[in-house]
Amino acid sequence: MKTFKLLLLVGLVFLAGAVAGVVGTRIAIRHWVRSAIQRPQMVQTLIERRLNRQLRLDANQQAQVHQILTGARGQLQGLRQEYRPQVVLIVSNADAEISALLTPAQQQRFEKMKENNREFLQPAEEGR
Repeated sequence: MKTFKLLLLVGLVFLAGAVAGVVGTRIAIRHWVRSAIQRPQMVQTLIERRLNRQLRLDANQQAQVHQILTGARGQLQGLRQEYRPQVVLIVSNADAEISALLTPAQQQRFEKMKENNREFLQPAEEGR
């Protein structure tokens, strides 16, 4: 009986660790994605730091990399604004089609799901 209890305890500790790891990872990733959406320049800074550290760039190269990434970020921002209306329309249509398939109870849960993830959907909805 003692062996069974010990194995059960070890199993529960392992399971609790796995659950904590999954939940912790999910929270960390959501935080990082939220930060990247709200402050895209943060991603550029991280890329610049990594390039500088791993490639040992000199001051001139660092300045040029900064200009290149700043230009690329501006181009990507313009591209996002150009395609945002199409993306919003596609997402909105998919949302309506999914909602039409669901039972009333599922629709309520679907709406709650969307509300819980509103922070990630806001950039797409700004164009509405």
